[in-house]
Amino acid sequence: MDAEKDSLRLHTYLKEYKQRAFREKNDERISAYYKNFVFQQKAEERLVFIDSALPYAFKTKDKAVIGDVYLTKGTLFYSMKDFQKALDNYLKANGYISQTDDVYNKKRIKYKIGIVKNYLGYYADAASLFQECIDYYSQDETYNMQRGYVSSLEGLAWSYTKMNRVKKSNQVLQTALRSVEKNNFSKLDEHYLVFKQGINDYFLKNYSEGIRKIEQKIPFLYENEDFAWATVGNFYIGQSYWDMNEKEKAISYFEKVNQVFETKKYTHPDVRKSYELLISHYKSKNDKNKQLYYIEQLVKADSIYSQNHKHLIHKIHKEYETKDLLQVKKELERSLFVEKYKTGIISGVAFLILIVSLVVYFQQNKKAKKVAQELIRKIESMQKQIVASSEELKIIPKTTNSINDEIVLKILEKLTGFEQKQKFLKPDVTLEKVAKEFGTNTTYLSSVINSHKNQKFNDYVNSLRINYLTKEMVTNSASDFFKYSMDGIAKHLGFKNEDTFSRVFYKHTGIKPSVFIKELLDKRYLMSA
Repeated sequence: MDAEKDSLRLHTYLKEYKQRAFREKNDERISAYYKNFVFQQKAEERLVFIDSALPYAFKTKDKAVIGDVYLTKGTLFYSMKDFQKALDNYLKANGYISQTDDVYNKKRIKYKIGIVKNYLGYYADAASLFQECIDYYSQDETYNMQRGYVSSLEGLAWSYTKMNRVKKSNQVLQTALRSVEKNNFSKLDEHYLVFKQGINDYFLKNYSEGIRKIEQKIPFLYENEDFAWATVGNFYIGQSYWDMNEKEKAISYFEKVNQVFETKKYTHPDVRKSYELLISHYKSKNDKNKQLYYIEQLVKADSIYSQNHKHLIHKIHKEYETKDLLQVKKELERSLFVEKYKTGIISGVAFLILIVSLVVYFQQNKKAKKVAQELIRKIESMQKQIVASSEELKIIPKTTNSINDEIVLKILEKLTGFEQKQKFLKPDVTLEKVAKEFGTNTTYLSSVINSHKNQKFNDYVNSLRINYLTKEMVTNSASDFFKYSMDGIAKHLGFKNEDTFSRVFYKHTGIKPSVFIKELLDKRYLMSA
């Protein structure tokens, strides 16, 4: 709410200022209106706005007024990272203001020209301009003069860094830090100075210390919306990790550099090497897509460098020249096209397999559903399956072995009790244990089960378990089995685990237990609907 009130007050003030200036036909005030309030306009309207100041400035025939408009226009281009146009306008401003007696503004323009020359790679020229400003600003202890002094020291330090006079740069930064502390300047000044010490640490191979300082100060740069220096910082952190052979960490910082290029359309020759290292990294990983992507990004970046930094770009050691990049780009695109074509075939085959698999799956599912329905109908038509089974067991077919009929009858009676008492549900049922319980031996028991049940012992026990489960679930809609998980059902029936239970169920019924249970549940739902 406060921000809205402030914005409204500013808008009202600007409107009144403009109306008064035009009412009085005061060319200097009209020029000042366009110059002073250009940064309160929308970004896309600022150039037109500042250009509106020039006709009125020229009408005043005051070189200081005209120079001041060009100075502001240069600052606007500088904020847009168009350094060549910024320099052009600073030089125009200098041409006018140098004809006045305003020494302070003369030095102010020289400082700004020095900053742009640093960006454009004219480091020796920039250093000379900064030294001239330092000599002037150091003569006075007033706030504005000391601010100019610290800013000029910071600019000179960067010139020295780029001229490979890193120790000299650190000395200048230390002088600036002492002045910041002495004059109780903003903490932001200190952040920038320590940040640049961190970059110097990289050149001095103090990698860990450099990383610490830069990482500590980058958040403050972002708070100040200075993505340009933050990008340079991320590059030097990445370069430090790369030189320390921690390449995965380095790559994440190089990718941050590219993110700024993507979102802000900003890049600088200082960070060009990040693209070369990204290309090399993904080439070693055989990641052709990312390799191609970063080649394309570097080609775009080189296009910007050739426009905005044409004097500097020739000084940069380039592992990948643009012509080489374009050749590699062609080869990668060709390779990726072939891979894409092969992938299309593979995808088509995979799709066909998927379709066939789905058809088979639905056919099998339909068949399983039919088997489940038949099984349910069969169980529903039977009354007391286990009792009926036990009555049949009393009919003793003629044995084909030498076991006494009396012994066979006793074993069959024991088996009937075994079934009725549901002892087959015990998890540790074995031929040996049952024979011992029946008072017979394993040979007799196995022979009787084989001849009278037409099954081996394990199949006999498992069939009893499956018959018990299916009958219970079909005839008792309130059965606890409906509440159990598959593993719970398996354990209740005496099986070791769910997989064994599922395998046995399928063997005895021809369907999976999940299909059987789903069919039962669907039937119950339809009946209740």
